[in-house]
Amino acid sequence: MIVVSRFRVPEAGRDAFEIDIARRALAANLPALAVCRGLQVLNVAGGGTLMQDIPSQVSGALDHDIETPLYAIAHEVWVARGTRLWLLLQEKLAESEVCQVNSRHHQALGRLAEGFEITATAPDGVIEAIERPDAKFCVGVQWHPENFWRTGEFRPLFEGFVAACE
Repeated sequence: MIVVSRFRVPEAGRDAFEIDIARRALAANLPALAVCRGLQVLNVAGGGTLMQDIPSQVSGALDHDIETPLYAIAHEVWVARGTRLWLLLQEKLAESEVCQVNSRHHQALGRLAEGFEITATAPDGVIEAIERPDAKFCVGVQWHPENFWRTGEFRPLFEGFVAACE
């Protein structure tokens, strides 16, 4: 897999290094919280694939590549009820399945890795979150929850990860 940004040349060896780390973490059932590129690496490490360019491969695609401000809402995602992600974000979801997120990517998951399930999608069908239900904690999101540190709206996602690491 080669993850290419439209703004940068890929760093030699980065993909192989990160995929190896992700495979080892999956094999050891270590808690994992994967964000944006991390979600893509996690999926490829598990045997899945990437869609290389959302605008050219998804008919009616939303704009998934909004650069600034970092916390700007780009679109909503629909979170699957009963998933770990849904349980962690219940307060934010307020009895619904809809969550507003930021977005800075032009690639997305293609074929899902075996053992994972899709836990959130954008209205255009792009996969926005996955998890491994049988893992201690293995959640990946395509957006950047860390950019909402001022408001804390995604804090439960990080707290869930930290609790799994203890």
